Parts: sequence; structure tokens; C-alpha cells
Amino acid sequence: MPELYETEEFTRDQIPIRIFNHYFEGKDIFTPAHWHQNVEFNLTTGGRIQHMVDGELLEHQPGDVVIVNSGVLHSNHWIAPTDYFEGVTVQVSKAFLDQWLTSRLSFQVPDKAYEREELIAVLLKFGQLKSQLCDDDNRYDEADKNEAMTQLIQLQLMATLFQLLSVLKAYCSVEKTLDHQRDIRSSETLKEIVNYIDGHYQETISLASVAVAFHYTPAYLSRIFKSRMGMKFHDYLQYKRLHSCISVMRNHPDRQLAALALDNGFPNVKSFIETFKKHFDCTPSEWLKKE
Repeated sequence: MPELYETEEFTRDQIPIRIFNHYFEGKDIFTPAHWHQNVEFNLTTGGRIQHMVDGELLEHQPGDVVIVNSGVLHSNHWIAPTDYFEGVTVQVSKAFLDQWLTSRLSFQVPDKAYEREELIAVLLKFGQLKSQLCDDDNRYDEADKNEAMTQLIQLQLMATLFQLLSVLKAYCSVEKTLDHQRDIRSSETLKEIVNYIDGHYQETISLASVAVAFHYTPAYLSRIFKSRMGMKFHDYLQYKRLHSCISVMRNHPDRQLAALALDNGFPNVKSFIETFKKHFDCTPSEWLKKE
């Protein structure tokens, strides 16, 4: 299965959530376009970041929240290579949300300041509890005390999860409409296209060839891709090829650049180096020296 889709492996957990406390600098602030079943809540606590959510580009500063509903394409990116980003991400099982709030709802960040503050407080609490769990895991000399403390934190996590449900129900819930259903169908089509790109980026593909594969005109495919992904078809293809190259470079730094470029869909090594310099302000060789 293409890596674009993230499976919801924690849906059967006793507390069906995942929590991440983030700190990234510069060009490590990057996640390629993907989607998952769970609903994701992102809070920026320091620095800044650019989110792409269902084709909309959002620049976020400390105190900003973005909600990514189930099945929605999203990614993030640095704004400037000197940036840093701190934040909390909480992913909640869609099955759990459907059980308590029904499947007819989607979620949005509330407009009123006091409502947003309640949502932010809950997300910060999740981040604090995650930090406590990590600290507790590092204390190996007090096993019994650690177990009791972990159980207490788990109870606090469950209480915080139900607090989140209350905030979502009161302030963030929106009934799905016919337009929403049409958006879902449009997103499903785009996911098929992006999956196709992710499965064939190592080959000689283009906007025209992918349009033919999906029985669209190149102009139509270009338009829907830009509107839903927030970037041009060619830019996404180059991102995919470039970051595949970077993954290989990290594991095999002695790999010849010409072979690396050709194996990942670049027509030649010159094209690879030019694309690399455009995004990282240095050549692949210079980048490897910094790693």
C-alpha cells in the first residue's frame, strides 16, 4: 500500500489516541501529503509552520489550531529555512468519535476566542501528560512507583479525552452537508491520482500521461490537483522524487548521484541537483556533509 495513507492502528487501544510533542528546525519541518482515518488536532506552541489542509494553505503562529478531519489530505512545510516549530498533535480514533458523537459530524476550529481557549487548554493538557509518560518511562530504578504513576497518567488521559469530546460537541461540531459529500467524492478521486503518482514516480510520467490514465484532460487534472493539494502537479511529483532520493541518501551516502537520480524518476543528474538546490539551498554533496 502506498505510504500516502496512514493506518489507524491504535483504534482498538484502551485509550484510542496518539499524542506527539514536536520540535523541528529549518527544513526538517516537512511532512508530505497524506491522510488517515483518525481526526487530527494540531496546536502550534512556538515558531511557525505552513499547513496544507484539503488544498488550503494555512500559516500558523503560536496559539493557532488546525483540525484535520478524517480522510482529508494534508501536509506541512517550513515557511523559511531559518524557522523552527514547536507544537502538539493529538490524533483521535474516528471509530471512538463516531461512537460518542455520531458519524454525521465533522469538526472545525471555533470562531469565538473563549471557545478556542478551551480547545487549546485540552490540547496542552494532552501534551503535558505525554511528557510525563515519557519522563516516567525513563525512571528505571523505581518500577513499582513507575507503574502506579503510569496508571494515574492513563486515567488523566482518559479524563482529558472525554473533556475533548465535550469541547468538540459544544463548540466544534458541524453537520455534514451534501456539499461535504461532494467534497469527499472529489477527495477520493484525488487520492487515487496521488496514489498513482506515488506508485509510478520512478517512471517517466507527466501531467499528460496521468490525465490519460484517469480519462481527464491535462487542463482539468491540473486545476483539480492545484485546488485540492495546494500545489501544482509538477511540484508534487518533484517533491515525491526528491524526498525519495533523500531517504536513500541518508541510508546509503556513497550512492552515485546519477544512479540515484535515474532510479527515482529524474531524467538526469542535472535535473536532480537543480531541484535539490531549489529546495535546500545547497547541492546534494554539500547536504551530505552536514548530515
